[in-house]
Amino acid sequence: MASICKFLYSYFFLLRLPTCTKSHIYSLVLLVFLVNDFHSFAQETVTPRIVKKIPHDSKAFTQGFIVEKGVFYESTGLYGNSSLRKYNTYSGKLIRRISLEDKFFAEGLTLLNDKLYQLTWKSGMMFVYDKTTFEMEKILKYSGEGWGLTNNDKYLVMSNGSNILKFRDPKTLRIIRSIAVTHNGLPVNNLNELEFVGNEIWANIWKSNLVACINSDTGKLVRWIDFTSISEKTGDEDVLNGIAYDKEKDQIFVTGKFWNSIYEVSFKGL
Repeated sequence: MASICKFLYSYFFLLRLPTCTKSHIYSLVLLVFLVNDFHSFAQETVTPRIVKKIPHDSKAFTQGFIVEKGVFYESTGLYGNSSLRKYNTYSGKLIRRISLEDKFFAEGLTLLNDKLYQLTWKSGMMFVYDKTTFEMEKILKYSGEGWGLTNNDKYLVMSNGSNILKFRDPKTLRIIRSIAVTHNGLPVNNLNELEFVGNEIWANIWKSNLVACINSDTGKLVRWIDFTSISEKTGDEDVLNGIAYDKEKDQIFVTGKFWNSIYEVSFKGL
């Protein structure tokens, strides 16, 4: 109750400021309703340590990001500029790229059983590719928006910008189950790019430097990761939006839209 009162007071105060912007109000909402209170946030938050930096195309509007056996796969968005790409993990050198039709805005990406699955934002289509040749093998259809995508070695997991994650059959996209992501009983909205790390789903919180680490069985938030220290964000678009986990090497890589670098990171205590 105290947090809500603080929010209401601050919200109406901000509205009266001539320099107040939507981003200011969004940040306040994020702090109050996602974090609930600062003490709780501090206790449950970890920060990254940079292990190394790898070059990244600063013109890439990163929407999906994965890694496997020395290769990064990336889905980039924007109408007229969406693509599927493959990079060398050591040099960042581009190995392969295909462009989508101008009418598609590409979103999340995942790799399951040697097939790449790529979402589109508002087209209701998921493209399935051969991971080596990038040849499109089929198109699956779904309703609603597509944001982030990952998998648990059996089912695809999709986000749509809300606090709901849907587990889907990779052959038909039939919904198997859904989980509502919460923190201290409140919904954690704006879930964007996704990655499975162990039994947790890591999700970017859209337009923030936060990643929510989520129990994939219950939907409850386990911890926050605050990437402010490595963020290359200078405006509204160049936000953190790429998490890749190398299962074999137990490595975490992150990047963002229009970022110059991919960062391999580690975490004390994880």
